[in-house]
Amino acid sequence: MQTRYDLKRYRTSKSPDLIKALKLYSENIEPSYRTDANEILFWIDNFEKRFGDLFIVCGLYLNDALIGYGQLAYFKEEKFVEVDYLVIDKNYRKNNAFYEFVDKIGDLLSEENIIFDYIICEVGCYFENREPTEASKTLIRLLKMSHFGVIKCSYYVPRLGKSNHESEMRAILMIYSNDDIKQIKKETYLMVINTLFYKYYQRWYADFFTEAERTEYKIDLDGLSEAIQKELSNKKVIDINGYHNLLPLNPTDFGEIKAKKGIKIITFITLFVCAIILFGGAAIYIKERWDLEFENQSAILLLSVLAASIITTIIFNNKSNLPSKLVEKLIDKI
Repeated sequence: MQTRYDLKRYRTSKSPDLIKALKLYSENIEPSYRTDANEILFWIDNFEKRFGDLFIVCGLYLNDALIGYGQLAYFKEEKFVEVDYLVIDKNYRKNNAFYEFVDKIGDLLSEENIIFDYIICEVGCYFENREPTEASKTLIRLLKMSHFGVIKCSYYVPRLGKSNHESEMRAILMIYSNDDIKQIKKETYLMVINTLFYKYYQRWYADFFTEAERTEYKIDLDGLSEAIQKELSNKKVIDINGYHNLLPLNPTDFGEIKAKKGIKIITFITLFVCAIILFGGAAIYIKERWDLEFENQSAILLLSVLAASIITTIIFNNKSNLPSKLVEKLIDKI
């Protein structure tokens, strides 16, 4: 059977399949990342009328079956596209669907005559002092393989709605450009941040918040903006494609990681066996040399295993000591 991917834009809140697409979206995204579906329905009909910028909602189809949901915004004056959501049904994520999704969105932008300098994508990742989640790492890898780069600077996703406090978190902002840029000026980054914060998030909730809630939300946005500007105070340019050590760039890296884990396990077992032989031999030598009496040979074995376990665990778990570093270097050489 021939595989065919298609992308359909839902132009109004009454578009066929839109409710089905929103259901797919709601069922396949974590609550902390989720925007209220009723708000999405409202802005499909009103975003362009109200602000002049575009709000695009679309569905990805595989052989006429709906398998994905996409949500984007295009800011005409600033000339960049913001990819808000790319959601694929969990039953289709092992296929080539993600890359087809990205390609079809590129085709859609061309068909709609959308002229852009950049495509921006937020990846909500983690709270303070924590690494990105595995889902976020996977998305970043996939975007990198689709020629997006990581902007190496702090970014924060503003709170979604009135009470979804879990949604405000540290994040990674990714960027795509036709010329595969490696740096952007500080002013360009701040333009992107201000547009996202005040022409997207603040606009989005203006019709759903009371006056007091709008004021409070503006204060929150100002605080996040100030935190980002503070980090940029001594910078003129910002590097793109950071975090290489954390986020492999291509599929071969996954095989390399698995191979290194396998080597590390084999190394651990080898060291453990060697330690048992060493301590066991030492215990037998001491017994025979000084004629020490043990209840039986099992006591010698028990002490040897215990000593081997302690020493081997210390070597592998304490990354600050010399033996551990030597083992890590040995593994890297294999």
